[in-house]
Amino acid sequence: MKFKFGIILLSSLVCASPALCDTISFTNPTGQRGVSQTFGTVTAYGYTSNGTPTDLYVKNGGGTENGLGIADNFQNEITSANFVQLDLSSINSPFTLLIGSTGSYQAFAVCFSATQGMLGSSCTQYSNPVANPFPTGTFTKPTGDNYLSVTALSETPSTNDNVLIDSMTTVAPTPEPSSLFLLGSGILGAAGVIRRRFIA
Repeated sequence: MKFKFGIILLSSLVCASPALCDTISFTNPTGQRGVSQTFGTVTAYGYTSNGTPTDLYVKNGGGTENGLGIADNFQNEITSANFVQLDLSSINSPFTLLIGSTGSYQAFAVCFSATQGMLGSSCTQYSNPVANPFPTGTFTKPTGDNYLSVTALSETPSTNDNVLIDSMTTVAPTPEPSSLFLLGSGILGAAGVIRRRFIA
């Protein structure tokens, strides 16, 4: 019994903060959602390119046509004429995005902003996503920039660039060596105590 308790204790030490490994899906509830919708700890907003609020739309049609877009728009997806903005004020860990309905010439940009309703100027562009859905690299929220926006780009030959935000996954930051040493020491100490009690 003591041995089982020790295993449970060690497991809880290794993954003490499950929020660092969380995935937020933007595929439910489906349909037209109004100008804002909360998904887990993140609130999403729909805007036209000039910052006018517009209704969101959640697609869940199977395959790669899943995620958050803009209602009453080309295929109810995000185009260059609008953007979906996520309020990341509750997110403090690095994260990745999964962008749906991508493919050759479905260019898009991910931008950070300090102001709600503004696309922002600090943007990372993806001109030729080769996967569908497409996983972005890891982002770290810039200090003071609590808003992230996704918009399609019209720089490619296609006139129908349109994408969806499928999900966002927070990534546990790489521990510093001193933190790893402390964690390892604690685990070894706990294991030693458990072993002595188990043998006795």
